[in-house]
Amino acid sequence: MIACVHSASGQHAHLNAGAIDSAAGNRLYFANGFNFVTNSGYFLSLKAETNGPYAGYHQAPLTLTALPATGDNGGPAFGHAALGTRIEAEIVSVSGPAGGAFGFWDSDGEEDATTISLIVPVGEKAGTGSFVLSENDGSPGADPAGHIHGRRFSATLPGLYVVGFRLRDTGGNGPGGGPIHPESEVFPMYMQAGVTIAAVQVEGSTVVIRFAAEKSRTYWIEKALRFPSTSPSDWQVVGGPLIGAGKIETIRDLPAVSSVALFRLRME
Repeated sequence: MIACVHSASGQHAHLNAGAIDSAAGNRLYFANGFNFVTNSGYFLSLKAETNGPYAGYHQAPLTLTALPATGDNGGPAFGHAALGTRIEAEIVSVSGPAGGAFGFWDSDGEEDATTISLIVPVGEKAGTGSFVLSENDGSPGADPAGHIHGRRFSATLPGLYVVGFRLRDTGGNGPGGGPIHPESEVFPMYMQAGVTIAAVQVEGSTVVIRFAAEKSRTYWIEKALRFPSTSPSDWQVVGGPLIGAGKIETIRDLPAVSSVALFRLRME
């Protein structure tokens, strides 16, 4: 049997929504999504809060923007949706620790959000809720642009979450009153609450451990052979030090065990 012990532990980024091409009929997409999608190894680090409106949550800001149809120089901006598009982001899936929930905190852009707007339990299916990215009323010819600061994402329990987002055009300025652009594909993204081991696997004679490592922080994997462990001397360093690069890391070639072992992640 292998178990892992979680020890307790943001950053500000912009994820830009637009269209593959501004011509009608082309899908919406995240223009810089390659920097955020799970395959990139990126994760949003959610910080545990004990005071203020976020007390009891792990939270961090992440600004989902809608790209403007006109750039600062008066010319077209790359990757934008068509005029008349009103982009919304929908949370369609959440995976993570059992019993956990993912949240979205809305804001008018003038001040940081103080009230949770959407709560999505882990395992809930599509149709869990959406929020507007474009700062328009959906009028024909309106610029799809939107850049609202102060919004937050949160989680209730420590662990690694995978959140699936989907973009939709709700402007109603397409054929028959429908969308100009079809909805995007589901976009999966990692959110890490606290400092936890994401996965422990046995491969042959070795153990492989995955975890989210914050940039410039140092991590060690420690192992104990007694369960439960009651003394600091029970723990031995078996992996690290590893300096985080702000992405999901994998430590391989840890010695396997023949019976029971407890693994934990330590960060400095």
